[in-house]
Amino acid sequence: MNRNSLRARVTAFYVSMLALALAVFSFAVYGGVSAFLTNSMERTLMHTAESIVADYLVPLNAKGDAWFLSEMSESYPAGISDPFVRVSQGGKILYESGDMREPLVRVSKLSLPSDSASVKTLRRATAETGQSLMIYTLAYASPRGSPIWVETGANMEPLFHLLHSLFLILLVVTPAILVGAAVGGHLLMAGPLRPVVALTEQAEHIGRKELGERLPIIHSGDELERLSLALNRMIERLEEALAHNQRFSADASHELRTPLTIIRGELESLLEIPELQTQAVEGISSALEESDRMSRIVNNLLTISRLDGGGERIEMLPVELTSILKITLDHMSLLADEKGIIITCEAPAPVWVSGDAMRLKQVIVNLIDNAIKYTPEGGSILVRLVAHEEQAILTVTDTGIGIPAASLPFVFNRFYRTDKARSRESGGTGLGLAIVKAICTAHQAAVSIESAENKGAILRVQLPLLHLSPREVSELQSKLPEASAPKEHLASARLSQ
Repeated sequence: MNRNSLRARVTAFYVSMLALALAVFSFAVYGGVSAFLTNSMERTLMHTAESIVADYLVPLNAKGDAWFLSEMSESYPAGISDPFVRVSQGGKILYESGDMREPLVRVSKLSLPSDSASVKTLRRATAETGQSLMIYTLAYASPRGSPIWVETGANMEPLFHLLHSLFLILLVVTPAILVGAAVGGHLLMAGPLRPVVALTEQAEHIGRKELGERLPIIHSGDELERLSLALNRMIERLEEALAHNQRFSADASHELRTPLTIIRGELESLLEIPELQTQAVEGISSALEESDRMSRIVNNLLTISRLDGGGERIEMLPVELTSILKITLDHMSLLADEKGIIITCEAPAPVWVSGDAMRLKQVIVNLIDNAIKYTPEGGSILVRLVAHEEQAILTVTDTGIGIPAASLPFVFNRFYRTDKARSRESGGTGLGLAIVKAICTAHQAAVSIESAENKGAILRVQLPLLHLSPREVSELQSKLPEASAPKEHLASARLSQ
């Protein structure tokens, strides 16, 4: 479980508050039970002593010592009485109920109260066996001499055992309640968060295939319903802004094609004028080159706009990517030979994907051309195509100048160039990788790059793998020369750099 998730944080807060409440409750219960038992014991001892005085000591002079001993032994027999009772006068024991048992406490070993002792006092004492006792002492002013001391006492060990058992119960039950609360709270949060999870999953898929999708509306009448409505309105505004940008880019590109064509025609006509001065020829030729470059940019922008907006028709047909890769490498080996760059191809087995053969060839051309441009003379390029699990993975690895880490997030943006001066000298427009990204998106493929400055680059394209039966493969292989991109497509692909 993710500790930073909303579900975990709410559960942790709930359990923390419950733990605090249980701690306060446990302390209150323990303190309350301890005070109640202690007060009950004190009241019992006091009531017993007062009963002895009222029932047996007040009538003592009239009824005699024999009556007193008889009544006391009957009411508080030796060894059975609880609490224990002891009546003394002037250091002489008039009556003693005997030792306490279970656990054994020898009452005779306890010191007698002195005349200086306070009247009506409660005190704690420790027996010779280590038992804790509570003793109440009450003085009765006897008409026949010195005060008579009445002592009642009880063993506190049963009280301590009861409190210890209560402490163990609270110590075991409280963590069990907290564990149960944590599990229950975690499961309970699944219900309220289920709509949020549904919104998140749906939001992950919006825009991957086509625009126009919306989040499901949660009809709960609370903040979640407001959130789903607000997100849908935000998506609608973003789609409108994106569509506006795409229309502007497509319209501008389309409108610029005609004047550029006219400019090119006029410049070519000027070059045909006889006896034209050398300076004029050079100027017209330079303008013609810039016109060609501008035309390539416009065509590329139009292509990207159509791919992003869905206006470009992509024929999703079975394509044997290995043969397209090898044919493309054969065509582009001339560019590599001019710089002494060695291109190595590793594509041991046929790999079938679903897509547009011409556009997939355009991806390969752009990736190889980009690697050749930025790889110094004498370098090398490794092209690998493998089928791994459910994906066809195409990687282009070069030993070129690499890309700084700060530039990696922007290399697929339109017109982005790490070194603008060098890119212009090499004829680049900063649209090659943007076209690759647009084509991959249209094919539900992923494109990524790994690079470090002066350490080359690795461009990786991952396409959904197409699983075909042997019979289907045989039928398609018989049409492979037709399915593969013909040579004339290379020229149109080259225009997309």
